[in-house]
Amino acid sequence: MQSIQQQPTFILVRPQLAENIGAVARAMANFGLSQLRVINPLCNLLDEKAVATAAGAEHLLHQASVFDSIEAATADLQWLYGTCATQRHMIKEYIPLPLAMTKVMTQLAQHTVGILFGPERTGLGNDILSRCHQIIQIPVDPDFSSINLAQAVILTGYEWFKQTQDLHILLNCGETTLATQGNLQRFLDDLEQALDRANYWREPHKKPLMWQNLQNIFTRLQLTEQDLRSLRGVFQSLTRNQTK
Repeated sequence: MQSIQQQPTFILVRPQLAENIGAVARAMANFGLSQLRVINPLCNLLDEKAVATAAGAEHLLHQASVFDSIEAATADLQWLYGTCATQRHMIKEYIPLPLAMTKVMTQLAQHTVGILFGPERTGLGNDILSRCHQIIQIPVDPDFSSINLAQAVILTGYEWFKQTQDLHILLNCGETTLATQGNLQRFLDDLEQALDRANYWREPHKKPLMWQNLQNIFTRLQLTEQDLRSLRGVFQSLTRNQTK
């Protein structure tokens, strides 16, 4: 998990619904974020609805900082982003969310960064956006661009979290391991001989391409040692049945 100094600060501006604030806390906790500030909330951050929707992340509600103005809430921050789904009538740089999070990650090496989220009914007003250096734009269908507050936070948190992770595809092999190339090759050799005996190819000149396609099927499956043992058992059973 990133340390506090390496995290962006999420700032809610005049949130209206307790359940949304709780859902925001839950979304932030999902992605290892802990810096939450709230400007002029229209409900109690520790309302029972907020605690219920936080679903175990109510510690973020307890430690959230509450302010009465954007000036007070952002005084110690060096870079501010606003969030909105559609572009406003002002000269401002709009950055797609994934690219913005890449930039935030770089900025945090030297600067403190805040990301502002507007109230549920209206989103951030131009008076707030004019205070932001840049605007993060969450790509949505322009015909229906309204996003719930907690949804906006979870999308932003997810894109942030991806920047902090060494993402890779993991094949969980359980108690076995991926098959070695040697064992896989022996399996394929035995399979080819069995198909030769069964006259599978029918037209010999087509065998090279057909066999290439079959080999590709088995290598694409990322077979484990247990898979090879199971397949050998299947083939042995079929062979016994054919000889009876």
